[in-house]
Amino acid sequence: MQIKKAIIPAAGLGTRFLPITKAIPKPMLSVVDKPTIQYIAEELSSIGVEEIIVVVSPGSDIIKNHFGPAEDLEKRLLSDGKTALYEIERQTQKFNVKFVVQEEANGLAGAILCAEPLVKDQPFALLLGDELLYANKGETPCIKRLADIFEQTGKSVIATMEVFGDDVSKYGNIGIAEENDGVMQVYDIVEKPSINEALSNNAVIGRYVLSGEVMGMLKTLKPHGNEIYLTDALKVLAERGDLLASCFEGERYDVGDKLGYIKANVALALKSEELGSDVAEYIKNLAETLK
Repeated sequence: MQIKKAIIPAAGLGTRFLPITKAIPKPMLSVVDKPTIQYIAEELSSIGVEEIIVVVSPGSDIIKNHFGPAEDLEKRLLSDGKTALYEIERQTQKFNVKFVVQEEANGLAGAILCAEPLVKDQPFALLLGDELLYANKGETPCIKRLADIFEQTGKSVIATMEVFGDDVSKYGNIGIAEENDGVMQVYDIVEKPSINEALSNNAVIGRYVLSGEVMGMLKTLKPHGNEIYLTDALKVLAERGDLLASCFEGERYDVGDKLGYIKANVALALKSEELGSDVAEYIKNLAETLK
């Protein structure tokens, strides 16, 4: 079954990035010249989803404006003969984006449930805004690989990577029963375990393709305080043999972390046709001063 719906949770407060996130939602922070949420929308182009549902907090008009029309700007760019910049601006409007508001800060599962009226019982892609997964030329985008596995097997599938040491406790963690051609059968999942409690070195990262039943499961699960955990639904799938995991090609950047955000800017600036050589030269010269 083809994935036609995608959810991007974008309602977090972004407190680690204060004071900039006092006025600008974290998904709108720029990596080089594009906000992180646009990179994620572009990743979704690889699977041709029909609708992207962005879950926002109250008053997040900046995100809506970014994906909406800008008639005065377009007229000015065209009148000034800046057609290349006009085309860049128009690219932000090519996505079919719908917005839903998460009124209560009740976690990831709460954000997913906000999109339920639009998703209903259909399978959906879930992409977390704190993580950029960059596929280089010739590599398969992460969400494309997950969607292909889902369409071949009918099972929910999550992206994973190996982590070690203290990083094990920063992520959801999966137990793997078997692996075939890079696709892993998941038998259990735990949320941010201690090193001693970890099932493996395989962490859950922010890309998922989930079956339609997951939305219904989230509505029936017992909450933890004021939150429902997506992990609880995934654990049920794992115990039933209905959850797979896959590694991915390309590079992952944790843009929800200040150092990770800086790394993403440097790495993608180096890949830029416009800036790459100048940035590389600057870094080489800067490195000389650090010896």
